Amino acid sequence: MLLHLFNPENDLALADGNANYCAPPSAMKIAYDLSSLPLWFAEDDDFVLLADNLHKKYYDVISQTFPLPQIYTSNDADIITKCSPWGWSLQIRRRFENLGFSDNQLQSVESIKLLRELSNRRTTIKILENLANNGVDVPQLPQYITNLDEVEKFICSMPLSVIKAPWSGSGKGIAWGLGRKEIPVEHFAKGVIRRQGGILCEKFLNKVVDFAMEFYCNNGKITFAGYSLFKSTKGVYSGNILASDKDIEEFLDSYKSTTSLLEIKTKIISVLENVFSDFQYEGYFGVDMMIYCDEQNIYRINPCVELNLRMNMGASSRIFYNKFVEKGNIGVFKVEFYKDKGEALKKSSELKIKYPLLFKNGKICSGYMNLSPIDEDTQYSASVIIDVFKNQNSLSSLYNR
Repeated sequence: MLLHLFNPENDLALADGNANYCAPPSAMKIAYDLSSLPLWFAEDDDFVLLADNLHKKYYDVISQTFPLPQIYTSNDADIITKCSPWGWSLQIRRRFENLGFSDNQLQSVESIKLLRELSNRRTTIKILENLANNGVDVPQLPQYITNLDEVEKFICSMPLSVIKAPWSGSGKGIAWGLGRKEIPVEHFAKGVIRRQGGILCEKFLNKVVDFAMEFYCNNGKITFAGYSLFKSTKGVYSGNILASDKDIEEFLDSYKSTTSLLEIKTKIISVLENVFSDFQYEGYFGVDMMIYCDEQNIYRINPCVELNLRMNMGASSRIFYNKFVEKGNIGVFKVEFYKDKGEALKKSSELKIKYPLLFKNGKICSGYMNLSPIDEDTQYSASVIIDVFKNQNSLSSLYNR
């Protein structure tokens, strides 16, 4: 039996690398508001550690409708076989230790240190190199640069570029090069090199579609767990399309890329099993990809934009769809931020009236539902709206709306 915990600050904790890392208030707020999220992807006989009574009251209501995992209490500690946070770092390991868990229930310090190295965006270069050597079409490889002058040369060598910190949270640690020297970008790169030892520089690609392949790793064996079709703006995640793997694959294949999805899927599993050969990891992880349009207006696939060596929103929404949504229906999974007090509650109340929840064969066939409790103080919400887009006629219309 696993114990699940939502710790979205994990990427920041990996960047810091210290067991005593303290996350900023914004990261802790999303961790609190969405602490119920693992209820939707954990196995039915697992446990979920919820933040407080607000989340437990939410659980009491929704568990009357949906088959959900159990709520963890300290009395359950001895029957937990493994702790399974959103992501592993030395900081979350220390937190579990403080809760009384022992080494055999936790990821080892050595494996967490290796996970941190593999989570460095430099791993993207290694994966792309291996894919290229296996005959997969890949874009111009990113460069890992440790010298500020070389970063400036790279930026000035092309009209648009993307500059990334080796470790950073979603949508953070990214700057945009505009083909010339700029003081804000210089300060960003200088700071990242000082703190993290280097920085990744990439050619800007004309993105058309964001997607990911989700995988599950167990004892070095990697299996495909499904597609994630998502939307982001400047690296900031906004939501997933909820649809079957078949529908998503047909949508992606409609772009007639030079490399087939099946070829990428087969070869990236082989490459990743080699990359993970010395790494004992068990759990979900994702490889972000994109369809982009090159200078000749040909659609191509970047088969590894980023490796997310942890649970992620794409895998979460894929599991949610498979478990709780009536087959064939489509919808959206969203994580949203609300600045003003009461704004999230007002919006949720309106959507419940506009899109009433309906079931068929014990699964959602249409309607709105919040996947976490919402009150006057909520700033971050996770929610789904199912099958209200059928008049759009296609997944393509939904993705581009």
